[in-house]
Amino acid sequence: MRLVKNLYTYVWSGSNNNCNTCVFAATLSEGRHLMVDPGHINTPFYQEPSFDRLLKEMKEDGIDGGEIGLVVLTHAHPDHCEAAVVIQDKTKALIALHEADEATYQVIGGKADLYLDEGDLLLGERRPAKFCVYHSPGHSPGHITLYWPEQKVLIAGDVIFYHSTGRVDLPGGNAKALKQSIEKLAQLDIEYLLCGHSYGHPGIIKGKEAVRENFEFLMRNILF
Repeated sequence: MRLVKNLYTYVWSGSNNNCNTCVFAATLSEGRHLMVDPGHINTPFYQEPSFDRLLKEMKEDGIDGGEIGLVVLTHAHPDHCEAAVVIQDKTKALIALHEADEATYQVIGGKADLYLDEGDLLLGERRPAKFCVYHSPGHSPGHITLYWPEQKVLIAGDVIFYHSTGRVDLPGGNAKALKQSIEKLAQLDIEYLLCGHSYGHPGIIKGKEAVRENFEFLMRNILF
């Protein structure tokens, strides 16, 4: 589904756990695509073909899954990154993540090409698209979030959900760090907050008021 300009969002609606995916179409050189969090290849319990379903939905939007040039991983939990190994093998796409999550990614056979940390990320040649990378630990040590200032979009991964936050009871989780990450992200000017999962909500929070209400709910009910 096209959200704004060349940004497409794919909300997972299967029976088993898998993440939502974002695609910035034709953002890279030679018209190749940037993908954020491709998710599982097949879901772990019901074996739903989640990656094939993602490619089918992309094709319906006119996006060729064989032209992915860069995959950015918000973190290295399998429900966000497993399919990146297949993408890298088939399309020679580069894989980017925070160095603190690389060891976790290697467990499933992944290999990073680029490390991302706090700062600007410019992609494309003639008219580079500017993204801001924020190191947002708490759910995992190397979790990052991606902010697109042009359209005021925050790709939050598993830091923020609708009226909830990511877990901190997994290896490397840290409740204090997660709170600090959310407090920092709350200062951004956000029109679209894109969550990593659709837990009880599609995970696409639209409009400044709705985004602000979500942050206020977290501060009042979860992060106090």
